[in-house]
Amino acid sequence: MNPAHVAIVGCGFTGTSAFFQLVDGYGIQEVTIFESSGKFGPGYPYQPDECNDYLLNNPTDTLCLVPGNRRAFLNWLETKPNYAQNYDPHGHLPRSVFGLFLTEAFEATRITAAVKGIRVNLIPREATSMAEQPDGQVKIGWLDGETVVDAAILATGRCPDTNPYNAPPPSSDVVYIANHVCTDAFDQIALDAEVHIIGASLSAYDVINRLFSKDTGCRFLENADGSLTFEPGKNERRVVLCSRSGRIKAFQSNAPMEIKRRHFTLEALDEKREQQGLSLTDIASAIMQEATDHGASLQIDRLRDPYKGCGSVQAVNARAGELMEEAIAAASIASPSNFLVDLFSHAQIDLWDGWVSPLLGPAEKARYRAEFEGTFLSYFAPSPISTAQKLLALHRAGRLTYRNGVRNVRYTTSDDAYLISHAFGIDKARVVVNTTGSLDRNVMSSNQPSLIQTLVAENLLHPCCEPEGPIGLGAAVDMTTFRAKGAKNIYIANMLLWGPGFFTSSAFMMALVVERLLEKMFEKSSLDDLVADV
Repeated sequence: MNPAHVAIVGCGFTGTSAFFQLVDGYGIQEVTIFESSGKFGPGYPYQPDECNDYLLNNPTDTLCLVPGNRRAFLNWLETKPNYAQNYDPHGHLPRSVFGLFLTEAFEATRITAAVKGIRVNLIPREATSMAEQPDGQVKIGWLDGETVVDAAILATGRCPDTNPYNAPPPSSDVVYIANHVCTDAFDQIALDAEVHIIGASLSAYDVINRLFSKDTGCRFLENADGSLTFEPGKNERRVVLCSRSGRIKAFQSNAPMEIKRRHFTLEALDEKREQQGLSLTDIASAIMQEATDHGASLQIDRLRDPYKGCGSVQAVNARAGELMEEAIAAASIASPSNFLVDLFSHAQIDLWDGWVSPLLGPAEKARYRAEFEGTFLSYFAPSPISTAQKLLALHRAGRLTYRNGVRNVRYTTSDDAYLISHAFGIDKARVVVNTTGSLDRNVMSSNQPSLIQTLVAENLLHPCCEPEGPIGLGAAVDMTTFRAKGAKNIYIANMLLWGPGFFTSSAFMMALVVERLLEKMFEKSSLDDLVADV
């Protein structure tokens, strides 16, 4: 029997997508939605009141709610000139604007549900417990109530934060910001401060945008050649970007090249696997063949070690400037120069499907996670070029410098500062922002919320183990149905898929996960009905 009553636990982007797809395409009678923040729709990264200097990583004309319409956000913007005037369809708006879109999409779906006679229950509370009854129904509890549903989708998004660095004591004058999202802690940073940012992810770039926002009195002036010049005004801040690799993110192509894959495809790689087995070296060879076919020249030494031969902090910083200039040039014109960004964008569904297939064995998956994931994500999750141009302007103005080889960050009371060990010395830092994105994806961890701990105690959620997830992070999930292994009617559509799955920080891929999950949820029910009839 098809599930008549479905619960969605968590209502950010993924939960809103699940709500819309359920109401739009399935004959359900009731939906119960949990959202601990009480704000249904936008979710953690897209709060409408979030800092406007935090930009969407994906271009405006690619953002969706369902995978079949990647222009949904753009179409909505065309009806909302007050949110974004004179926007570039291939540009990058503030994340808060996408949050407004999700908020309206959620409310519009509620109206559609009402028209269709679908009951919608909104629970502005954290779901704290979940268990399956003998008949397969799912009981969900919260602080002051409980409900029973036919199936539940965990769309809770982020895993719990973990703070890798000790905070300074209350008596200290040191400023330490553990998480840059939804915080007013940046108000503590003086306009003449030197700020050390730990990590070189998209979050680090968001923080730089915020530290040099126009609200601080500085400006970025466009030159005739399209580059930017930094005018500080009253903003005298300096930023030191500290990370292990020092790697520069690739940037979104202004005009993506046409990709026609022949070697880096599931079919071609599976054929090689059947003939001789498949390794990461084979995959790298397929990518190199694609590059040759598309007229691209990949600088392998730069990919492996962008700072090879650099013998000082000054040399690293100079090389970082060269890398930024190269990456901006590659992304600015229609050419094979930004080939890896365009290739991985074109292949993102195959990358997901290839990971969950038997293409790679556990040892090679573990090797990828340990040695190559950071490099790969530099191209798979690129930065907006508008951000890149600001970074380069700041670097040329001496306001942004780079440190690589960072291995240790610790606060000391004797110095009342953080000591940051890097490849060529130790920096003493009194303003530190952590953007490493340290999240706890171990389902057995005591950091997990009570809902996850309850599911583990009920044997309805298990850690991801070989061969599905060689490093043990994430949940054990049937990646065909997205049902938690050990459960009958509990489905996973959150960051716990990053383990058995490839990478979950793509809105498009999570919308696709929801689409596939619902197809299997209702297909399974239809098959059960057929068997029962027989």
